[in-house]
Amino acid sequence: MQRRKFLQLALAGGTLSTLPLVGCGRQQQPLLLSASDDKNQHTLSAWQLGEGQKFRIPVEQRAHAPIIRPGTDDAIFVARRPGNAIYIVDVSAGRLKQQISAASDRHFYGHAVFSVDGRWLFVPENIYAEQGRGVIGVYDATANYQRVDAFDLGGIGPHQLAMMPDGFTLAIALGGLQTHPDQGRKKLNLESMQSALVYLDSRDGNIKDRLESPRRHLSLRHLDVATNGSVVVGAQFNTDGGEDYSGPMVFSHRAGQPLQAMQADTGTWLAQHHYIASVAMNHSGSRALTTSPRGSVVNLWDVSQQRLLNQFRVKDVAGAAYVSAADGFVVSNGLGQLFSVADSLELIAQANATRWDNHLTLHV
Repeated sequence: MQRRKFLQLALAGGTLSTLPLVGCGRQQQPLLLSASDDKNQHTLSAWQLGEGQKFRIPVEQRAHAPIIRPGTDDAIFVARRPGNAIYIVDVSAGRLKQQISAASDRHFYGHAVFSVDGRWLFVPENIYAEQGRGVIGVYDATANYQRVDAFDLGGIGPHQLAMMPDGFTLAIALGGLQTHPDQGRKKLNLESMQSALVYLDSRDGNIKDRLESPRRHLSLRHLDVATNGSVVVGAQFNTDGGEDYSGPMVFSHRAGQPLQAMQADTGTWLAQHHYIASVAMNHSGSRALTTSPRGSVVNLWDVSQQRLLNQFRVKDVAGAAYVSAADGFVVSNGLGQLFSVADSLELIAQANATRWDNHLTLHV
């Protein structure tokens, strides 16, 4: 595969500087990331490849997975579990425009997605006052992000979600884990947890399909969707120490078919240390990339053949996104580093005193 080179970036004295562009004349999209510094100050950031840092905004809560409102310069940063804030940032101006708070009896999971027209914001929520009942909160972006509805999922722990190519079906990773803010991130229902991949009609909240996790303690948490309708979902194995697992952690799905496990040897699965952090697919759906911060590995998958193409070692790696201009991926880690991933692995940035959070996105 012939790929266009990413911009080579270097950071000195805390300021991002650039090196010459090789083989790519297109304007690169800025990366949106959340982070924490060495003093545990949480921030919302944008990095323009080839130019440097666009902004870094301090916030009170640790944000997780940024998204862009279609057709606008508004970025949405959702606080990770058990946070209760949504931050709305004007990317062009580099300023915080608005903050939304969850209702008093619920918290967010760090993820959200917009409707295709950018009007409706769908946010996974935990109603912890009701034994962790999982819902998708619906917010109207044209009415100052007023919460107008909620779709019940018949389960616990909705995590990442994505819009399917039909423009109205939501693919939702229902993690199955009950938590409560008073008990931090403690898992309260390991013996009864039920995780699933759920497809929900965003127009009326009806559940169209539900595929149970292949194993009780295997929590489906992160996913991505390609333009051909294929879905890749990553799992995390949760146990109280009385059970071990060395099986598949990444699955693919197409409508009308069962979940299909990616094929890899036992050593590959053990190398994930029971934890997949991010999933990113190329637009055609032929390739997927997954990250494991606990295992410090990046895996590149052939989706159609459901096999491992390559594995790279990156310490504390987590965030991942596909970059169409380079026909490759970019990943981030907890050491403030950014890498390009295609046929090879290449360090493209180093931010001092920065811990990138588990996800990133591109402003397109």
